[in-house]
Amino acid sequence: MTDHAEHDAFHPVTSDDPAWIETVWFPFWIPEHNLTVYPRVVFRPNDGSYGGSVAVWSGANELQFEGALTGQFERLQDLGDLRALALPGGLRLDCVSPAERYRLRYDTPGCSFDVAFDALAEPDYPVPDDSPGMFAGHLDQHGRVTGTLRVGQRSFDVDCGTIRDRSWGPRVVKSDLRLGNAHGTGQRDAFFAYIHQDEQGREAIHGGSLLRDGKRAALVSGVRTTEWDGNWPTRLHIEAVDALGRSLDTDGHCRNRRAVVANPELYAVLNLVEWQDADTALSGENHDVWSRTAWLAAGRESLENGD
Repeated sequence: MTDHAEHDAFHPVTSDDPAWIETVWFPFWIPEHNLTVYPRVVFRPNDGSYGGSVAVWSGANELQFEGALTGQFERLQDLGDLRALALPGGLRLDCVSPAERYRLRYDTPGCSFDVAFDALAEPDYPVPDDSPGMFAGHLDQHGRVTGTLRVGQRSFDVDCGTIRDRSWGPRVVKSDLRLGNAHGTGQRDAFFAYIHQDEQGREAIHGGSLLRDGKRAALVSGVRTTEWDGNWPTRLHIEAVDALGRSLDTDGHCRNRRAVVANPELYAVLNLVEWQDADTALSGENHDVWSRTAWLAAGRESLENGD
């Protein structure tokens, strides 16, 4: 039986590899305004630093706000407990109930929020080959975020389906990296699909899960189809089957977009997505992650300018 609470704390660092990192990510959105909010922190225990940001964007790569989260430390524990973390950049994370409820607060002149994440299901722990494949450990968890957000002079009520994400271990980018994921969350139903390009060039689903009627089961097969406009996905279609024989057949409309150059050799294309099948509308995202080498080899334009 998994001890979910242990994954709310910093994980033991198992090597002196400088690529060893630990991440915390609690995205949420205002779908009716095509607005995405990303609180994300990356800890690098072997070089004693952390980074990340709170970023807000909408539309066609239109950054509304970005506040850097950076600092140095002697030991991870010197930052305090990850379950009650307060960073000098204005972000605070509190674990109210392990694997069930979290509170995030952020307060700066350009942006502030006070939101709570409430889980819809237990965390899912994909094996490294199914998840990004670049970490020793990883979890995803569907939930809802509620609360308030201010960006500049604009204020919003937050009430959306989302997913939280944690990773730990060495992060290594292969030169031919090409993977992605897609997820959507509603009031009760949700899905998360990991996508790897197979030898035939299909965007094959390798892992993930489907939550329906209170039951979650692993996705065992499927495919994502992506319509592109230059560097940008515009529409998506997912067909998949889970271990209980249930089908997922959903269309996705990309509501915003952002390009992230995570490091000189890693590109990420991010989209807020409105998913719709015959019965259910879900809000979520689509991610395409490429090595720079693979991206350019596919005939796409550099993302260095984010255009």
